[in-house]
Amino acid sequence: MERITVLGLLRFTEDQLNKLRAVSPRLEVQQITNAVLDDLPADLRDRIEILYGWGALLDEAHRLPRLKWIQAHSAGIDSLLNGPVWQSRVMITTLSGIHAVPIAEQALAMMLAFRWKLPSMFRWQLRTEWPKNRWDKITMPELRGSTLGIIGYGSIGRELARSAQALGMRVLAVNRSGQRMPEDGFSLPGLGDPGATIPEKIYPTDSLLEMLPVCDYVVSLLPLTLATCHLFDAKAFASMKSTAFFFNFGRGAVADEAALIDALRRGQIAGAGLDVFEQEPLPANSPLWQMDNVIISPHVAGFTPLYDDRATDLFAENLRRYLAGQPLLNLVERGKGY
Repeated sequence: MERITVLGLLRFTEDQLNKLRAVSPRLEVQQITNAVLDDLPADLRDRIEILYGWGALLDEAHRLPRLKWIQAHSAGIDSLLNGPVWQSRVMITTLSGIHAVPIAEQALAMMLAFRWKLPSMFRWQLRTEWPKNRWDKITMPELRGSTLGIIGYGSIGRELARSAQALGMRVLAVNRSGQRMPEDGFSLPGLGDPGATIPEKIYPTDSLLEMLPVCDYVVSLLPLTLATCHLFDAKAFASMKSTAFFFNFGRGAVADEAALIDALRRGQIAGAGLDVFEQEPLPANSPLWQMDNVIISPHVAGFTPLYDDRATDLFAENLRRYLAGQPLLNLVERGKGY
């Protein structure tokens, strides 16, 4: 029985590694944190068939002679776009689906923060200020009855839709086709919207400007591809309500940051909640830091203490599928870019 060598690049615990080894006695699972290709023992380098993780080794993975599959330790793989591995025939899968709960929660947290003017309340607290006309200062429409537009209806968007529906929000969505597609990637039991039945309407991406004018909250969850880069440009922000809020939890470059800053300054939109940026870390001289109507999060929305456990579960299932010759979950389609 020929063994299959799996190399992990992260810091999985021994229990997590043993969960992977338990999939099959055919698997030889090793872990070398932050491995560099030229530092690997030659006999190991020549045996690696499956690679797990992220980092410098992924950029050189095309040099591994037996490599057939990379399981990335993230949902986004834009760092690999157009690189040597991207041009190869190596399969790439992602961790899409394990971030649904934390990102949906942070999106709701930011929406509620703006609805209740929490940034203003924090400033009043720091100044020990009991504001005059306080009723007028905090008056905002309730989330119930407001319209949420979700751009990118994958696992995160579906979980956000489920939570928003429970709060009484009207949900609209955008995906590539405009069709109600069943969820086909990894998902946690009991979450999301498997049949895409929650949105009142799903628009194709090229009809984005048709949906934006009716939304009170717009949440972008898109991956970065040639098609999505600067999808939110000056025209998109100009089409939104002046009372609407924009949120980005996908990739920073999906929004033209200069156009967003201009829209915020001119009052074309009411505010923004941002976890991702065109340049990270966000430069200290970015005007976004000083804007009272912006909430900044340092690209942490996808984190959860359960991240590695969920990643291990997904990888274990994909290892089982790989050995059985079944389709892998979250297999990247190079034609789409994700």
